[in-house]
Parts: sequence; C-alpha cells; structure tokens
Amino acid sequence: IGPRNSLMPIQSLLWDFGDTLCNELSLWQVSPAWMAIYRSFDDADGIGAAWNRGDLDTPEVVDGLAKRMSLTEIEIHEHLARTDLFEFFPFTYAFFRARHLPQAVVTVNPAAFREMAQKLAFDQICETIVVSGEERNVDKGALCEIALQRMTTSFPNEDALLIDNKQSNIDAWASRGGPGYLYTTDRAFERDVAFGIDRLIGH
Repeated sequence: IGPRNSLMPIQSLLWDFGDTLCNELSLWQVSPAWMAIYRSFDDADGIGAAWNRGDLDTPEVVDGLAKRMSLTEIEIHEHLARTDLFEFFPFTYAFFRARHLPQAVVTVNPAAFREMAQKLAFDQICETIVVSGEERNVDKGALCEIALQRMTTSFPNEDALLIDNKQSNIDAWASRGGPGYLYTTDRAFERDVAFGIDRLIGH
C-alpha cells in the first residue's frame, strides 16, 4: 500500500475506548478488592483476554469472579454494568460527542460492552460500534476494516483516522494503509487537535 495522499482530508474517525475516551481502570478502582481482581485477571488464567476474544461469555466470567470475591453473582453483574463509574477524559470525550466527522468506536472489549455503549448513547453519535468479543477477533486493524464496511458511507482505509492509546493498534491499522494518532493524554489531544484533525497524523 502506497503512502497516504497528504492533500486528502481525513473523512472519518475510528475511536478506541479504554485509556482513549476514558480511564480504563475506573470501573475497577472502586475498592482494593476490585483492583486486586483486575491485577490478577490475566495473570492466573487469562480470563480477561479470553473474554475480549469472545471465548468466554459474561456469565462464565462472573462465575469465575464470584469464586474470588465475597460478592454474589448478581452484585458482580450489577457492578460490571455500571456506566457511572467511568472517568471520561473531559476534552477528548466532549470532542468525541461533538461528532466532527462520521465516526465509529472500535474496541478490544467483551461483547458486554455493547450494552454499556448503548447506555452511553454511543449508537446515537457513531455510525457503528465494533467490539472484539462479538467479532471473536482482537486484531485492531481487522476491526477497523469491519467498522468501515458497516458505516453508511464507504471510506477508504487511508482516509479513516484511528485514535488509540496503544502503538501496537496504530501499527496494526497502518499495516492496512490506515493513519493513526497515538493518544497519550487529554491535554496533549486538546493541544494537537487545535491545529486540525488532519494534523493529528504524525504526532
């Protein structure tokens, strides 16, 4: 794939979720017990990764969590469904909700993320929401292509900007000809986007 034509403006945005729109740990920081579970989530038996791949469903994960905690399965389900605990990055989240361009959320998360996204009304400001647990695929490049295929207007990879906090995800999209912006902090994004969305490429 040849280099992107720098004269062609970005036509769509592909947003990561955790540590890009919000603090990924905010759902787990409510107590030391929850943080302890989070830290051991993949170390012990790979629960988190399997959940994100769709190899485990939410009831199976909750069953595993209930064996490690004093909470009931109902209480764990209720906690995992809470959206009020998310700590969104103020400027970035406001920019996302302003919907400057056709956009999608593309996330490596369990299928249960779909319900959360709907509670947050993401479906009203995004063309589509692509979740790895539903697609049974954690390759961010492949997930981005799925998002473009489902958008109302067809955009080429090279005109769809992925905003993501992980370089490996940026690289996966770049391998398919897509541009990326490596997200670091809310303040850095506010500074960088002030020069225009197209200027995010290369930061």
